[in-house]
Amino acid sequence: MNSANQNFFGIRLKLARKMAGISLQELSDILGNLVTKQALNKYEQGLMKPSSEVLLALSKSLKIKPDFFLKKDTIKIEDISFRKKVTLSKRIEESIVEKARDYVESFFEIESILGIAETFDNPIKDLIIQRIADAENAAKILRKNWELGSNPIPNIVEMLELKGIKLLLIDEVDEIDGFSFITSNSTPVVIVNTRSKSIDRIRFTIIHELAHLLLNYKKELEFDKNEIEKLCHQFSSCFLIPSEKLIEMIGGNRRNYINIEELIAIKAYYGISLRAIIHRLEYLGVISPSYYQRWMIYLSKEYGQKKEPGNYIGEERLSVFKRLVNRALAEDLISVSKAANLMNTSLNNIRKGIISVK
Repeated sequence: MNSANQNFFGIRLKLARKMAGISLQELSDILGNLVTKQALNKYEQGLMKPSSEVLLALSKSLKIKPDFFLKKDTIKIEDISFRKKVTLSKRIEESIVEKARDYVESFFEIESILGIAETFDNPIKDLIIQRIADAENAAKILRKNWELGSNPIPNIVEMLELKGIKLLLIDEVDEIDGFSFITSNSTPVVIVNTRSKSIDRIRFTIIHELAHLLLNYKKELEFDKNEIEKLCHQFSSCFLIPSEKLIEMIGGNRRNYINIEELIAIKAYYGISLRAIIHRLEYLGVISPSYYQRWMIYLSKEYGQKKEPGNYIGEERLSVFKRLVNRALAEDLISVSKAANLMNTSLNNIRKGIISVK
């Protein structure tokens, strides 16, 4: 009765509770003592089954659709790479991870319904990354393999989704930047916290997290977190704006002085922050280390640690999952109710979006 193979409801209940970030006692309190903490624990252990009344109450309290409890498969998450502050609580961390798991499970489900067999092949898996130049080279090769040329990438999120990478943009506490992991079926998953981030920072963080999954570090670097962060930063900035284009836009291989409007123009065109641009210019030898330091001091003094002048007018949003659900709905492969369950929204919201020509 309590084996993992049979305790589907208990597993799903625990996942839902972790997504909500609450304890057994807190869930019992929310239910108005309809179910005791002890009974909830027995549900999760597979020692008891809830009545239909309790099931609906749990669904309402945890703000999920009842069908969530009926799913029998949960994806396995391997090697989570977190970028977080030490102040992030374990409860919030678990909540975010389970929300990501639920989203990816729904993504896999709609792909299965549509008969889509998405597989991801890492084009740079055989490159051994040991130094900064290796990360730069990996970014160039990936751009070439994906036929992206050297022009700006208007929508990083959609481009990666179409390459078979699952992404989730969240709005959570400031203590987390993002994280990434590989599922048991070798699908890369990237989660980025958008709170307090400009679009250019969101784009940079997405590629940084992707780098954690794609780069094959030399064995000696596996436990050097600081060096790995530097490599991921380099990969991200080079992927967003190739070196030759940056040098071309800045007007040469060596500059003693740069007008801030030049940097703002590059930022607006390529969607990459001024700080990342200046860092790349120093790495490429276009500006001296001392001039780089003067720029960093100026930006921090005038704008603080996170803000800076200039804007990238673009939008990064998820679109593929919603598009697949609407496709399945249009082809009568799923019901309106199923679409609402997959997207964890109301039937009315789904019906409002149904516009078709027959």
